This record gives sequence, structure tokens and C-alpha cells, in this order.
Amino acid sequence: MRHLGLTLLMLSLFTVGCKDKAVKVAVIEKESKVEVIQEQVKTNELRLAVEDMEAYMDSEDKMMASLGDADQLRLQKAIQIIGNYNIVYSEDDGIDNDKTDAVFLKLVGGKIFSEVCELAEGYLREDKQRELDRIQALLGSIKTPEVDSEVERFNEAQQNLKEADKMPITLDDYEYNEECFL
Repeated sequence: MRHLGLTLLMLSLFTVGCKDKAVKVAVIEKESKVEVIQEQVKTNELRLAVEDMEAYMDSEDKMMASLGDADQLRLQKAIQIIGNYNIVYSEDDGIDNDKTDAVFLKLVGGKIFSEVCELAEGYLREDKQRELDRIQALLGSIKTPEVDSEVERFNEAQQNLKEADKMPITLDDYEYNEECFL
């Protein structure tokens, strides 16, 4: 009997040990927030009109009104640069306003503010590069800068090089001139 009691005791312990224990586990749910920072892109940025100069002027006024003071000045500079680099002259050396306007509208019409600024800065970079190339060609043509006849040309080219290095290549460096605004 003792053997039987021991067997029953072991069997009961074994049974108790195999049962699932009902243990309550506290589950704490934390709210986790993922903050996504997005750069807001204007989907309806204003574009300059391309139809005619009157429509262009209206669209330019609207664009100016939507910009802050610094960007208004940048747009004015960009328009001045693009206009000045694309003047069309008539046979009598006067400005052909109709052709100049047509070229201008073709270049800026349909563009947003940043595109107009990029176009103008492209003109500034190209102009500076042309001037540097011209001066380098001049310096390259001077064989012996020590010869009296070449000294003046060499010094002038060196001065031109210093001036060309100061030429602006950004709208922020460009000096706006209200008098030459077309």
C-alpha cells in the first residue's frame, strides 16, 4: 500500500506540474507615435503667362504679391537679367520691342519663380565664363609680357581678369538697377 500511496502522490505531483498555470500578466500598451515631417510642396505655384505681354504683366504682379520682399527683389533681378541679355535690335540700331517681347515671353512664359531665377543665374554664369575665356585667350596670345609692346596689353588683361572675377553669378550678388529696367 505504501507503494501505491507513493505512486499516487507522484502521479498527483506530476499532474499538478503539467497543468497550465493561470498567471495573470499585465499588458501595458504604449502609444507610439511616428512623426513624419514632410516638406510641403506647392502644387499650384504661380506661373508667368506666355500668351501676350498684358497677360504676362498680370501674372508677374500676382507672382510678386505671393512672394516676400527678398524674393520679390530676386524676381526683379532675374527679369532684368533675362530681358537685358535678350534684347533684339532693329536695322536702325533701335530696340525692336515686339521681337524682344516675343523672345522674352518664349523664355519666361510658363515658368515658376525658381525656374526664372535659375535661368537668370545661368545667364550670369555664362557671361562670366565668356569673359574669363576671352581674357585667357588674350593672355595666351601674349608671348613675352616683358617686351614693351606687350606690357600694356598684359597689364590690361590682368586688370580685366581681376574685374571678371568680381562678376556676379548669383542673383543675390547681382546689383539691381531700376534705371535699366525694361
